[in-house]
Amino acid sequence: MNENYRLVKDYSIPLDIFSDAYRSYQKKFIYPKNYIFMAIFGILAIDFIVAAVKDPSNLFAYLLIMVCLAMMFREWFNPRKIRNNIIDTVKELGNPVYRLGIADDYIEISTISDGGVDNSASDASADELDYNEQYDPLPEKTTLVINDQIKTLEYDRYFLLLNGRMSFYIIPKEGFTDSEMDVIRSINR
Repeated sequence: MNENYRLVKDYSIPLDIFSDAYRSYQKKFIYPKNYIFMAIFGILAIDFIVAAVKDPSNLFAYLLIMVCLAMMFREWFNPRKIRNNIIDTVKELGNPVYRLGIADDYIEISTISDGGVDNSASDASADELDYNEQYDPLPEKTTLVINDQIKTLEYDRYFLLLNGRMSFYIIPKEGFTDSEMDVIRSINR
């Protein structure tokens, strides 16, 4: 790698750390919006309940109460369902190995090993292995320019490296020395 790197480290992300980190990401960026929508639908449901009490023959109010309750449930349920689906997908990936490179003005994150199913299985032919390597390559290296969009959040067992609100990277503390963690903490400071 290049000489201007302050840190180059290979790591993998255990499933329990991924689960905790994704939940932390949701708490910071997903849940607040969902709670606001739940409150709005709750207030609307209360308003329609009052309307239904005042005029019990207003069937439309009952329908709107049910719609508001369904929307509240959807706002509560969807983030949990998405998290479970993502965790199941990550579980199927195995334990890939990533490489983190931190330079003065950019960060590179790449997958160096897919960590999936053992390709040396006796039932896989050499042609199948060559085909998998040729048509299912590892993802391209991600390069993040260190600017105002990059934020680092520190938790007990991991760092969340945020690139705006839409993408994040998990860096577990396990296997990193104190000086290496200081380099991660110093990103964008």
